[in-house]
Amino acid sequence: MKRLLSIVIMLLSLLPLCAQNDYYIKQAQQYQREAEYYTKQALKYEHEVDYYNSQSQNYLKEAEYYSKRKNYDRVKAYQQRAKNATEKAESYSRKAKNARERAHDYMRKAEIALQKAK
Repeated sequence: MKRLLSIVIMLLSLLPLCAQNDYYIKQAQQYQREAEYYTKQALKYEHEVDYYNSQSQNYLKEAEYYSKRKNYDRVKAYQQRAKNATEKAESYSRKAKNARERAHDYMRKAEIALQKAK
């Protein structure tokens, strides 16, 4: 009877360790989900960067076309549109960089939580 009681007490003393490991594992999984979210965001932002860069190139081609025809009002308008598209591309590029950094941070946190779970 004493032996059974001591085994039960020993198992109950190990229970908080299992619960602590579960906590860290769940925390690591949450960090991985956050990292996945920010990685997807970064990909979306990079898609926007590509879009605005192509828009900028198209606007510059239009400006060149109107420059050959000496329609300088249109040249100026298309150059301004190209500049705006380039600025948007740069903005989305910064957003993509920030999202990738956050994803990297969350992966590092997940790794630390998994190490604590061991």
